[in-house]
Formats: sequence, structure tokens, C-alpha cells
Amino acid sequence: PVRCWLLAADPHPTTEGLRPSAQTTSTPRLHAAKQYIIMISIHPSTKVKEILRDPVTGQPQHEASLDLKKTIFKQILEYGLPSMTGFVVGSLNELVDTFWLAKIGPEPVAAVTMFMSMFWTLMTANILIGIGSVSIIARRFGEKDIERTERAMKSAMLLKLTLGTASGLLGFLILNPVLHLLGAAPDVHALAVDYAGVMLICSGVIAGAYSIFTFLRCIGQPRLSLWMQILAAGTNMIFDPLLIFGIGPFPEMGIFGAAVATAGSFTLACIVGIFILQRKQSPVQVRWLGKPFPQRTEMMHILRIGWPGGINVLSFSIAMNIAVKIVSVYGTEVVAIYGAAMKVLHFGFMSMVGFTLGTSALLGQFLGSKELLKAWMVGAQAIRIAAWIMLAFGAVIFAGASPIIKLFFDSPEMHDLGVALLRIMALCLPLSGIHIGAEIAFEGAGMNKPPMILSLIHGWLMVVPFMYILGPWLGFGPHGVMWGWTLAHSFGGIAAIWLFQRGWWLKHEV
Repeated sequence: PVRCWLLAADPHPTTEGLRPSAQTTSTPRLHAAKQYIIMISIHPSTKVKEILRDPVTGQPQHEASLDLKKTIFKQILEYGLPSMTGFVVGSLNELVDTFWLAKIGPEPVAAVTMFMSMFWTLMTANILIGIGSVSIIARRFGEKDIERTERAMKSAMLLKLTLGTASGLLGFLILNPVLHLLGAAPDVHALAVDYAGVMLICSGVIAGAYSIFTFLRCIGQPRLSLWMQILAAGTNMIFDPLLIFGIGPFPEMGIFGAAVATAGSFTLACIVGIFILQRKQSPVQVRWLGKPFPQRTEMMHILRIGWPGGINVLSFSIAMNIAVKIVSVYGTEVVAIYGAAMKVLHFGFMSMVGFTLGTSALLGQFLGSKELLKAWMVGAQAIRIAAWIMLAFGAVIFAGASPIIKLFFDSPEMHDLGVALLRIMALCLPLSGIHIGAEIAFEGAGMNKPPMILSLIHGWLMVVPFMYILGPWLGFGPHGVMWGWTLAHSFGGIAAIWLFQRGWWLKHEV
């Protein structure tokens, strides 16, 4: 499987479309190889070929014409690039947030790092509902069942607002003990509490904003989804420095101002998105207060599909909390470096999540219309693209580690350590991109148990043990911890390749 994903050309390229007289020469083979490079084609495994075999004639259906490859490639870009750009903007927003907070000192950066690791654990319900709704909405839209598509969107939004708000209230109850468990120093603890208040109150609306982005992608509006994400991120980036430092007529609120800017920007995006979806021009006009009303059975269906993905995210989020705890052994400065490095890498991770989320909506539509070959091509090509993009991103991070760290920290000691740790972490990015792409393909198909099992193994048998063994246990310090992080994510990517090539997701019904 590794060879299938990382070679530049398929070892058995098709000669379809070539002149018969030229097929015995080496030129067509080179020409076909170039086509495979350009189209990012993937040679399916034997199991996938069996799944794609025509049930009536028994003939294989895994070969595609060049025109179909071009069409699928264009559709992947049409869905994936706007979604990826939106997530890149969102990640840039987080980097800007960290940049301004780092001007105050390492303590605010460490505070946000610790709180956000807890916050995304609390937001498991948000991700669970999102995973379940993507496959249902995309499939119903692919089936051209507009009424059921609208009902699924209403049911998902109601779940997001209620469970997201409930998660925020739970966060107030567990905030202090969790921060203590993560090893927050007293000054970091106080700053994290200041930041957490606004974020937890608005958690339901924040979850609703993410649903707006998802809905638009699922109904064939990826570019509009991009503009909604730009609205949220742009608003936050504008108000961040104004509220943190008290520029002009705005009060100086420090880390509390950063939370107000973030929560306010998501609230704005959610409200605007609700109005956009209820317009008659929308491919699915959502009459929020009219029929068809959200149904309990529809909500339960979303939860049944999404719960393995929720367990996936919850498990990995808890594992990442433990990772922060392991890093905190080496002090606040190392936690701040780890937090800044994660923000930088998160830029790449979220761009790939965005790209594959966009393409998973397309994949779900093809599964809904029973076009399995197209669904396979979407999933496989999206993962291959993710690998190449993350390889390029990792190279940029490795080469530019010094100026990147200088953006956050002025101390020579923190700079040298930060450069070394960031470069170690960048090495796993290509396989991490493949891992993200493989899991999103399963989510687009609504088959979330295999990625859940992989995540449990990845988080608890790889990430946490590797970081602890190569760090505190063997005494290799922060460098050993990050080598453990990198090795774990690399092995996770290899396992995801194997899982995706089984092809089970192509046969799954929602």
C-alpha cells in the first residue's frame, strides 16, 4: 500500500486511448505515466477491484477513461480547494491569535494551549454530529431528495445548538480540575479561566457556525462555505489586536479580549449563514421555523452514524491532553513552544481536513447516486493530493523553522529549542496528511467504526506511549518527546493507508 500511494506513477498504467500501433513502444508507457502524475491516479487494490466489478456482467469497472479522470479531478478541486482555503484561513486566524498573545508573554500562549485541548474534548458532540450529518446530507442531496436533505440540516443544527451549549456548561464544572490535572502553573491557570468563560458560554453557537460551513459544502456550495469561513476568521483577526491591546476606542482586555473576538466572529458567521440558507436561491431552502420539522428519528440516525467518529475525536483529544501533560514536565516555556509549534502544524493539518471534508461531500454524493467508481476515484485522488501537499508544507516548515519560531519568541534559548522541536515534528506531515484523508473518506461514506478503532490504537498505543518512553522514561527530554510524537503519527499514517485500501467503505449503506 505504501508504494501505491507514494510512487509518482502507477506501475501498471492503462493504454486506453492510445493508438494500437504505438502500444508496443516505450513512448505510450511514458505518456501514460505523465497522465497518472497529472491526474493523481491511484491503482486500486485487489479487494477494491472486486467491489467495483459489475454485478451483472462480472466485468471489472475500476478502469476509467482519461476524460472521466479529468472530470473527477476538476470536481475534486472545485469542492476541495475552497474548503481547504477556508480551513487555511481559519488556521491562519489561530496563528494570528497566538502571535498577538505571545507579545504579552509565554503564559497566555500556554493558557490557550491547555484550555483549547480541553475545549475540543468538550466539543466532541459538535464533531460527532458534524460527522453524522455530512454523510446523510450529502447522500440525500446526491439522491435529489430535497425535503429529506432540509430535514437533516434542521435536525443537525438543533442538535449542535443544544448539545454544544450543554458541553459548554459542563466545561464550567470541570475547568479548574482539568487545568490542575494538566499541570497549569498558577498564573497560567488564571489566564486560562479568563479565556474559557466566553468560549464556554458561546460553545453552542460556535458549533452551529461549523454546521453552516458543512451544510454549504454538502449541497454543492463550497465557495460560499469558503466566504463564510473568511467572514468568521477575518472578523476575529481584525478585532484580536484591538481588544487585546486596547487600540483606539476599544478597552484593553488582554486574553479575555482574544476570547471575545473569537466567540463573536463565530456568532456572526452562524447568524449570517442561517439567513443565507433560508433564501429561495439556495439549492436547499431551509425554512428554519416551518415544515419539514426536525425529527427525533433523524437526530438519532445522525448520532448513530456519528458516534464512532465522536469516540474517535474524544479518545484522541484526551490522548492529546495527556501529551500536554507529558510536555508540561519540562516547564511553561516548553509548553508554550509546543503550543506554538502545534498552531503552525495545525495550519497544515486543518488545510488537509478542509480539503478532504470538501471532497468527502462529493464522495457522499457519488455514493448516494450509486456511482462507486467515481466515489473511489474521489477518495483515492484526494488522499494522494493530501500527501503531496503535506510533503511540500513539511519541507517549508523544516527549512523555515527559525524565522517561524522568531515570530513567537525572542528568547535565544526558546528559539533554539523551538527550531529543533518544530523540525522534528514536521517530518511526519506527509503520512499525517494521508491519515487525515483516509479517515475523512470513511466519514463521507458514513462508516466510522474502522477509523475509531484506528484512532484508539493510534492515540493510546502509539502517541502517548511513544512520547512518554522517549521523553521522561528514557530521559531524552523535550527532543525525545517530539520524536515520539513524530514516530506515532508516521505509523498512524501507514495504518490508515492499509485501512483505506480495504475498500469496505464503498459498500456501506446509510
